[in-house]
Amino acid sequence: MPRISEELQIASELSPRTLAQLMDGTLQVIWHPGFYPSDLCDRVLPRISEACENASYTLTADLQSLGTSIGEAAESAGTRTNYFETASATTQLIRDDLFRSAPSPLDRLRVLLDEYWPAGAHAARSADGRLHMLPGIVRRWPRGGQANPHIDQRENGVLDHLGLERRIGMNVYLEVPEAEAGGEIEFWWRISEDDYTDMRRDDYGLDRSAIGPAPHALSPQAGDLVMFDAAIIHGVAAVTAGSRVTAACFAGFSGNGRPLAIFA
Repeated sequence: MPRISEELQIASELSPRTLAQLMDGTLQVIWHPGFYPSDLCDRVLPRISEACENASYTLTADLQSLGTSIGEAAESAGTRTNYFETASATTQLIRDDLFRSAPSPLDRLRVLLDEYWPAGAHAARSADGRLHMLPGIVRRWPRGGQANPHIDQRENGVLDHLGLERRIGMNVYLEVPEAEAGGEIEFWWRISEDDYTDMRRDDYGLDRSAIGPAPHALSPQAGDLVMFDAAIIHGVAAVTAGSRVTAACFAGFSGNGRPLAIFA
């Protein structure tokens, strides 16, 4: 696998200009501090922690995730069906049961993307247009949790009808571990999907021993938004105390004249 060393080009604010630069590859990361008010993070965390403790995630025990994710949907015909059948209920759980009177950071983010991107942005649908895809998800890394280095692939069956040219990961941080207690988002370098598939573990992601330490690691705070090119290998450093909680989704770029597709 070619090891492409690259400096991360990071912008400190989500704007129409930086969004365009992220989509055309000029930027690799947008790190927007204070995107979501910290007091709202504190308000929703007890409900999120309880819901995540009772949730199951089939790909790994390293983290807790609400609902069926796009990664799980790509595993089999059964999980794909479950993904579409549960998307509406998961969305309602996050918006109505967890955030309640507080605005969801993912809803706010989708509105801004629709305003900032010339062709707009909307929740993606199934290939036949009948069913909404899940527009957002909430995940929690408890003590001991981490994420193997990985990329988020454009070619996974469920996304093929979108014709994606770029997949952008988007995380709004609701809770972070204390300083020096892990949970950083790590970045390595961009690789092709074929190279990634050749090196994948049986469960998910890559072995850290095979690619070495991450050249870059960011430590966002609660309320921060981080958007990044998901073709760059990325992971989450092991949490040694506290927990890491994010509201997350993806923006799919299919060309300058097409809307951004939002899914999770």
